Amino acid sequence: MARPAAEPIAILGAGAVTPLGADVDAFWSGLVTGADGISRIERFFVDDLRVGRGGEIKKLRALRPEAPRGDCRASRLLLQAAEDLLARVAPGAAPDRIAVAVGTALGGVEQLERAVGAGGRLRHAAGGLYEAPAHALARRLGARGPVLTVSTACASGASALGAAAELLRAGAADVVVAGGYDILCRFVLRGFDALRSLTRDRVRPFDRRRSGLLLGEAAALVLMTRERDARGPRLGRLLGHASGSDGAHIAAPDPEGRGLELALRAALADAGVGPDAVDFVSAHGTGTPLNDRIETEVLKRVLGPRAWTVPVNSIKGGLGHTMGAAATLEAIMCLLAAREGVLPATLGLEERDPACDLDYVAPAARPAHPRVSVSTSLGFGGCNAALVLEGATP
Repeated sequence: MARPAAEPIAILGAGAVTPLGADVDAFWSGLVTGADGISRIERFFVDDLRVGRGGEIKKLRALRPEAPRGDCRASRLLLQAAEDLLARVAPGAAPDRIAVAVGTALGGVEQLERAVGAGGRLRHAAGGLYEAPAHALARRLGARGPVLTVSTACASGASALGAAAELLRAGAADVVVAGGYDILCRFVLRGFDALRSLTRDRVRPFDRRRSGLLLGEAAALVLMTRERDARGPRLGRLLGHASGSDGAHIAAPDPEGRGLELALRAALADAGVGPDAVDFVSAHGTGTPLNDRIETEVLKRVLGPRAWTVPVNSIKGGLGHTMGAAATLEAIMCLLAAREGVLPATLGLEERDPACDLDYVAPAARPAHPRVSVSTSLGFGGCNAALVLEGATP
């Protein structure tokens, strides 16, 4: 017998900073118009690397005077996303009932890089702790509830939204500010460069010529509360979430996609909806040869005959892979697509791979009002996660 669906969680608003711009409006406009946020990286030396391009944020806005200070770029990105969120919606709860749950693949690793580099000082390492940006966010919000930092590699943004939902369902908080972030730094770029994961071409999700990913940096946040406590307009609802580990390889997905399939089926069960209810899929879609094929096969197995009729996209062609921020940005995109009635295109998809034969949104944005969307995420170490989201009625 099927178990009852979990309590839906209302998403009241969102904030973001991405390579496409300084707020959610710029993010959405860039997606819809097909803007390309990939450029040569300027903030640190890249001339000795195979690939020196990525989704770099060229300029950050000055923070408000009351914002916590510090020189950690990860915290600054997160706080800028918070300013965008707070300009749209207020937490509206007592400080001890406001929680924070953020996901990151690498935390403030750039600060550790500085601490051990030439002229570095031990005090720089404090900003490199994984929880430091989350606590800076909590101070900005005046939040005195639980403060969580989740790290499940590039599925971290989805895991953080799932953790936030469970805090609310358990009654540990009345409001949670949740999301994800990661930055570009030389340490991270060199690691991916050494793995030969980066493409010298453009990112081409699901394209037969795809040859790898490019990294990006971003921060994205949403304000979440229990559905029964929500007041006023909302962006949408988180219906269900789940994670599934396969642990096939430290830096490669399971060739059969078993962990992703487990996560997707469990998320649909958590939401209390079947595959027939899915109107749209926001795929992880990194543009790597193996990842895109695996996602395609998993969607076919889970969605069945409808898989070929459900539109699928990837937004990494114009942003790069923003790691811990990716899944939260994709969740926001799903809810905005429902509200605005348009599905952003998969930038870089020009020649379809016969092995990737689903209905990918390309070459241009497409009119649609998806009610129920699914977002899938894969990360190093066999970390997989899925979200089921419902858009607000237009």
